[in-house]
Amino acid sequence: MKRQLLILSLASAAYSLQGQIMKVTSIEDLNLTSSNDMVTQAVALSPQGDYILLSSDTKKGLIKWDLATGHSQVLTNDEGTGSDVRISDDGKQIVYGQVTYAKKRRHEAVKTIDLATGKSRTLVKPTRDLQGIALDKMTVTTVTDGRIKRHHLKDDDRATASVRPILTKHHLKMYITRDGATTQLAPNGTDERYIWASLSPDGNKVLYYVSGHGTFVCDVDGSNVIGMGNLTAPKWWDDNTIVGMNEVDDEYRIIASSIVARTLDGREQVLTGDDVIATYPLSSSQAGKIVFSTPDGKVYLIQVTR
Repeated sequence: MKRQLLILSLASAAYSLQGQIMKVTSIEDLNLTSSNDMVTQAVALSPQGDYILLSSDTKKGLIKWDLATGHSQVLTNDEGTGSDVRISDDGKQIVYGQVTYAKKRRHEAVKTIDLATGKSRTLVKPTRDLQGIALDKMTVTTVTDGRIKRHHLKDDDRATASVRPILTKHHLKMYITRDGATTQLAPNGTDERYIWASLSPDGNKVLYYVSGHGTFVCDVDGSNVIGMGNLTAPKWWDDNTIVGMNEVDDEYRIIASSIVARTLDGREQVLTGDDVIATYPLSSSQAGKIVFSTPDGKVYLIQVTR
């Protein structure tokens, strides 16, 4: 099916009252095909911006969708695979957490897929003690019950693995691992609920959302907290810019939402208009692309320049 290209008008919300952060050149409806019994959501965008990974709204399965050709490839049909998905820097390795239930108790495993060979392997077997996953270059770091383990996706990656801090989440709490020691990170207090946490590209800052309070950025030691407003599902664009969704709901469903870019110094730009409910952005500044999904299963691609 031919893709639909949305041409932005002067009335588009891609212009900010506080100044332009990035130039939106197009917003494209990818016209993804999906089965009638599932709502498609984009869950990862490759660093090179050449493909996206799709899952269902129930987090079942992973599908690789080539943005240039529209070709799709089913990577797995397993349940619980679409909630914590990472792509390696070279775009050739997929790392994901798989959630399963045994006797009504939640278990998590960590798996990988090599796109070149199609082979998959399990790095961490299903456990109730997985605290988090981090992917740096070609090394996956897992923290299980306080124990740190590094899994090299390539035999020669041992020499290239960096010493970036490892940010993990467990039971709505954040933890930071530095120099082999893991400590709780609670810049807004230990009683708060922390979600959507991620490390900045340079590894110096933490982006996170506090339930009921909004989005914040702090240094990796928890200092210098900066309020970024009520921007949900935030993602890093670069070391000084984030993108997220500014949503309105009626307690049961999202009725309006736009994709917003904000800088650490307070500038803001709305990237999408009122004609689409834009949610859960994924970004690649390297490729100049932002992908978002809609509640009814559509996926859009924003092309931007700086």
